[in-house]
Amino acid sequence: MHKKFKHRALAAAIAAISATGLLTACGGGDGANTVNPGVYDSQLAFDKTKYTTITVTLDGVSTPVRWYREVCYVGKPMRLAPTQSAGAVDNQACGYQNMNIFVREVDAAKQDNAILLNVNNSGWLASYQGGKGGWDGTSPITSANYTGADIVNGGSYVSNSDTDKRGAALSRGFVYINMASRSRGATAPAGVFDDGIYQGKAPAAIVDAKAAVRYLRLNDSLMPGTASRIVVNGTSGGGAQSTQLGATGDSADYLPYLKAVGAAGIDTNGKSGISDSVYAIVAYCPIQDMGSADLAYEWMFNVVGTRAAVSADQKAGLIVDASGNELVRASNPDPAGSSALMNKFTAYQASLGLKNDDGTALTSSNMLAALELEIKKAASAYVKSGKAFVAYNSFGSAAANGVAGGSGTLYYKNDFINVDASGTVTNFDMANYLKFVAKQARLKAVPSFDQVGQTAALAATATADTTKAGAVVNGNYSGGESNLFGTAAQVYSNFTEFAWNNNNGGDAINAKQSDVGLKNTGYTWANNPQQAYLLNQYKMINALPYIGKTDGITTHWRVRVGARDRDTSFTVAYNLSRALKADAKVKDVDYALFWDQGHAGNYDVLDAFKWIDQKLAAGN
Repeated sequence: MHKKFKHRALAAAIAAISATGLLTACGGGDGANTVNPGVYDSQLAFDKTKYTTITVTLDGVSTPVRWYREVCYVGKPMRLAPTQSAGAVDNQACGYQNMNIFVREVDAAKQDNAILLNVNNSGWLASYQGGKGGWDGTSPITSANYTGADIVNGGSYVSNSDTDKRGAALSRGFVYINMASRSRGATAPAGVFDDGIYQGKAPAAIVDAKAAVRYLRLNDSLMPGTASRIVVNGTSGGGAQSTQLGATGDSADYLPYLKAVGAAGIDTNGKSGISDSVYAIVAYCPIQDMGSADLAYEWMFNVVGTRAAVSADQKAGLIVDASGNELVRASNPDPAGSSALMNKFTAYQASLGLKNDDGTALTSSNMLAALELEIKKAASAYVKSGKAFVAYNSFGSAAANGVAGGSGTLYYKNDFINVDASGTVTNFDMANYLKFVAKQARLKAVPSFDQVGQTAALAATATADTTKAGAVVNGNYSGGESNLFGTAAQVYSNFTEFAWNNNNGGDAINAKQSDVGLKNTGYTWANNPQQAYLLNQYKMINALPYIGKTDGITTHWRVRVGARDRDTSFTVAYNLSRALKADAKVKDVDYALFWDQGHAGNYDVLDAFKWIDQKLAAGN
C-alpha cells in the first residue's frame, strides 16, 4: 500500500525546500548539498528494443514507424480503478503516467532531432493512455478499444495540411510523443492510497508533465531525438498544462510532488539532479489562471452588457439557424452574481502589475482597447493571408463550439467588422462583436469554472431568460473545474471565495460535501481552514506567479486563441502574453488571436511548424 502523503506534510516539505532555495533544491551549492542519483533512475531506464513497428502512409509513401507503447515515466505510478471516464481501462498499473512514443525507422538512430511532446489534457481532465475493454494488442486501433495513440498502423498523414501535426512532425524527423497524465476525474481503487481515491488533484497534471520531461532527459543518450529540443504542444486544458510546464521549469515548488511519484532525478533527500525545463511551448487557448478565471469571464461578458444583450435577443427571437429555427444561447442565470464577480476584476487586474507596450499599466480601464486591437489584427491577418470571411452587413453561419456551447449553427449578420481588400479594418463595434461571440456559442454558467454547488448554474434551474415563445431557459451547467481542487479524499472543493460562500450545501447533481462551503462548514472563505491549501493548488497551476521568477522558464513561446473562443475570457491569454514579454529570460513571445476560430487547437499547423523550425534553427 502506498504511504499517505498528507497535504499538511506536503506543505511543510514545500516550505522546507523554499527555505533552502532553488539552488540547493536542484543540487547547487557546497558539498553538503550534493545531489545523489535519483531513487528510481535505474528502474526508469529506457528499453530501446521494446517497440512495435507499424506502417503508415506519409505524404503518399509507405513509411515504417517505431511505436514504443505506454512507456511509464514515473517509478511510483498511480494505480487506476478498473473503470475511468474513458471506460473500462486495460492499463491499470500506469495508464495515467505513460508516453506513447513514435519515430520513423529512418530517424530512430538520430539523436539530434527535436521531440514534439503532446500533452493531451482536455478540460483539465485526466488523460488515460492504453487499451480499453480488453484490447488484444493487435486488432486495428479504434476510439472504442484504445485511447492515446495519435499515430496508428495503416494511418495516412501529410506534411502540408494545416490540421495534421502528426504528418508535419514525422516528415521533419521529430520524435512524436503522446503523454498521459493524472488530473481531475482520475480515480484509484479504494484502499490503495491512504489519503483517498481522487489522485488527480492539482497540481498532479503539472507534476506528471515535469516527470515526463525528466524521463526524457534521464534517457537522452538511449532514446531517439534530443531532450535539449523538446517542443510542447497542448490545447485548452493541455494549453494550460503546457503553459504551466514552460513557466515553472526547475521550480523547487514541485520537488516534493515529484519525489512522491518517483520522478527521474529525485534523490532520497528530495533534491533534483535533472532539469524539467523545455525548449519551446506551442499553446492553444490555455485555460489558465483558474482562481481568477470567473472574475475575468464575468468582466469580459458584462463590461459592455453582453449577457444582457444576448438575453434580449433570445426573447426577441433573433437567435436562429439558417432555417429560422430558434437556438438557445441566452445565459444570464445570476445577474447579481455576475456583477459581484465582475466588480472584483478591476482590483485583480491592477494587482498583476502588467504593462502595455508604451509602459503604461495594463488595467481594466484600457484592457478592452487592447483586446480590440488584437481582434482587429486577427481579422486583418486573415484577409492578408488570402482568406475571406462574411462581408460587413452580410449574413453567415457559425457552428456552436466549446464546453457547453450549445447545439446548432447560428445564422448571423456581420454588424461588427468591416475589412477592406488590403486587410485594413475600416469599422469595428466591440459590443456587437462580443454579442456575436456569445451567440455563436452559449456562454458558460455563473460561475463558469468553480461551478459545483452553485444552484444558479444547474441545468434544472430556471432563469429569467425566455425564448420568443415564452419557454423558460434553464442554467447552462457544465460542471466546471471544482473537482480539480481539494484533497484526494474530497470529490471536489470550491476554490474561490464566491463559490465557497455560495455553495448550496448539496443538490441533485452533486451530493453534499460536508467539509466544503459556508453552508456545510460554517466557515466563510476568509476563515476557511483549508484556504491556504487551496490557494497553493491554484498557484501551482497558474503561470503568472512564476513568470519573471523562474530561472528555468521556457524561452520560446507561441500562444494562439480563437477570436470567437468563449471558453474563457480573452484577458487570460493576453495577460499571459504581457507577463511573458516582461520576463527578460524569455527570448520571444508570438501571441495572437486567430480569426473566425472557436475553442480548438492545431488549426494553423503549417505556420506553427514554420515557427518551430525557426526557433530550432536559432539554437538558443
